[in-house]
Amino acid sequence: MMHVVRLVVMVSVTLTCASAVAAPTLRHDPFSRPVLEMLSRSNAAPRLSANGEWNPKLIAVMVAGKQSMVNLDGTLLKLGDVIDGRRLVDVRDHTAVFRKGKKRIVLKMDTSSTLDRE
Repeated sequence: MMHVVRLVVMVSVTLTCASAVAAPTLRHDPFSRPVLEMLSRSNAAPRLSANGEWNPKLIAVMVAGKQSMVNLDGTLLKLGDVIDGRRLVDVRDHTAVFRKGKKRIVLKMDTSSTLDRE
């Protein structure tokens, strides 16, 4: 009988410890796209400079093979997405490559605000 009591106590302690150590459940997906992306990109104003050139700001890149993404003026794009008639075809460090017809457009991130390490 004493063995049964010890076994019950050990199982209870083990289950209690295991539940205390378990990671908390996430309440949201930290990698999900923002709600802003649900808005139609076709309704967004074209990103044209005063001289008529396409000149959006490349804010961030995530290089992850076929899952690579960029943040272009606050809009998240994955490989193959089209914005302002230009398709995202390649993502590299600090660089996004778009294609419109036969024209290749390379956008680079502004890294001048990055602090230099001594």
